[in-house]
Amino acid sequence: MEDNRKSQDFKVHKFHTYSGPSLYLNSSALVFNLIVEPDGPKVEHYVDAVSAFFPKFKDDYPGSVVDLFAEVLLEVNRMDMELYLNHFSIEQDGPEWTVAMEYLDEKVSKECAYLVSDWFRAITEGDSFPFASEFEALQKMFDKSLFGGPTIYSLVEGGLKRGVPVKYLFEENQFQWGYGKKQRRGRSTIFHTDGIKDTEFTSYKDMVADFLNMCGFPTPMGHTCFLEDEVIEAADKLGYPLVIKPVAGHKGIGVTTGITSLTELKKCFHEIKDGAKEAGVNFDGTIVQQQIYGYDHRILTIGGKYAATLKRIPAYVVGNGKDSIRELIRVENEKLVRLDNARSPLAKIRIDQVMHDFLTLMGMTVDSVPADGEEVVLRRVANISAGGVSINVTKDIHPKNIEMVENIAKFFHVTALGIDVLAKDISRPWNEGDFGIIEINAGPGVFMHLAPAEGGTVDIPGKLMDHFFGPEHNGARVPIVAGNDISEALISLIHGQLKSVRPEVEMGSVRKDGVYFNDTFFTNNPAHDKNCSVLLRNPKLDLAVFNHEQEDIHDFGIWHMGADVVVLVNARYAEETVLKRQLMPGSFLLEANDADGGALEVVFSQDGNELGRQTVAAEELDQALFGFLEPHLAHLLNRYEA
Repeated sequence: MEDNRKSQDFKVHKFHTYSGPSLYLNSSALVFNLIVEPDGPKVEHYVDAVSAFFPKFKDDYPGSVVDLFAEVLLEVNRMDMELYLNHFSIEQDGPEWTVAMEYLDEKVSKECAYLVSDWFRAITEGDSFPFASEFEALQKMFDKSLFGGPTIYSLVEGGLKRGVPVKYLFEENQFQWGYGKKQRRGRSTIFHTDGIKDTEFTSYKDMVADFLNMCGFPTPMGHTCFLEDEVIEAADKLGYPLVIKPVAGHKGIGVTTGITSLTELKKCFHEIKDGAKEAGVNFDGTIVQQQIYGYDHRILTIGGKYAATLKRIPAYVVGNGKDSIRELIRVENEKLVRLDNARSPLAKIRIDQVMHDFLTLMGMTVDSVPADGEEVVLRRVANISAGGVSINVTKDIHPKNIEMVENIAKFFHVTALGIDVLAKDISRPWNEGDFGIIEINAGPGVFMHLAPAEGGTVDIPGKLMDHFFGPEHNGARVPIVAGNDISEALISLIHGQLKSVRPEVEMGSVRKDGVYFNDTFFTNNPAHDKNCSVLLRNPKLDLAVFNHEQEDIHDFGIWHMGADVVVLVNARYAEETVLKRQLMPGSFLLEANDADGGALEVVFSQDGNELGRQTVAAEELDQALFGFLEPHLAHLLNRYEA
């Protein structure tokens, strides 16, 4: 959005971003300058217009226009989805104001600033402004961003809420939870620690079905078919009704159930084959299976342990005796639960050829008018992405079924496993009939468990964080020593002591000339935050040491959050402010400041309690600092170990 206004009122400019703690915020920050005319209207002038969209400001609003601007901008950044964004700061910068806003996606957040700027300017001048449509466009932009997917956003938020560091790695197009050897990286619920062959194997539904049958798990009989003749032969062997689906598929795409005729079966086969060609992907064949009747369920395991069960019902509408199915779908899609964004429980019901075909089988079209109270099922498949309704039945599942899914999970080196079953009654054991495993999925979605349409939530992101990092989530961290002037000599002393405690230790450091691992130079990126990222990206790293000088803090921030030791030597304002903010409970602070006669006074403290004090000559500083740290280094190395 270009800013070509003539008036300077509410102009936003000089944008800068920090991916981690900076002088402005102890989080990510979009920082910009804001111009507000000092003789403009008072804050009350804006309240009615703002509260029409954000009612919280109707009776509770700040005392200045600048503060209101920032608080409204924070609400806009939350996208009317309660995104986990909580922090902002405001400082006067001469005739302008410097505003820092916590953000997720840089481009979206910048557009939010432009939107609020234009809105406030229009309110000032008494002009109309299409805020609703502009805000909706921004919400759609967020939906298409890296954070817009319901599962990935849920996992990002799940980490942030629990104090687990979460970073997006641009070069790898994936996210990182935690630091160093404690980290997990991935997209969706597939992580770098998952077995690549196991993950790949779950995508081949035919081989998985053969494997499950071999193990004695309840799976419908089926055949893999590449040719129409093979489809006909499979139908003769299995008998009707049948199910057909692509071998390599997901989200129920291409799945047709309840097939009762050869004509329909051949039609569906060619639709799958032609669909692969249109999508530019290889045709990997189809699976023709016996039909099992029952409700569709997604059973989820985390780390091999049962986590949740969701009952999924195909999209449907209820007639009122006067409106067509098309109109009933339109009304249903207007419901808040079907916003179809990163926070809505249900997707919109889409009218497509699959729906038309299914309605035709029932002797209906989208223009048919169902009777009052008549329930019209719109699809065969119950997938949430196809408009299906989700019901949490986690507590209803029979213990034998839990035992079964945990036994299946033992065979797959994956973190999250989704097991799709058809069952008339999930509270009955699987070996009593009316139960069949349809497929299993590595990397299953989790938001449907977090926000089902009915039955209450199951906190799957929390279960994942607990699995990775322990119930206190300290397992996400490695010890960090941060300072403004940590010499190479002191780093070498620390490294030597750690090696004597644990010979295989991997220590990394960001020094004035770049990144080092175990006292050996590795790289030097021009961007200080990139050097910090490289260090904590090392999956073998046991302990990190960072030098953060004032210029780097101003330009790049420090990237990481938290420190176990902070070393400040004649620290300047930015260094002292930002680094002291990183001290966590139980952490140590070493401060060295000039004293009389060219000496330095060193104060060693923990949680604000002084542990020691010493006056030393400048050339003795490293030994003095190391002398305070040495008794604590072994404990520091083990601080986050289970």
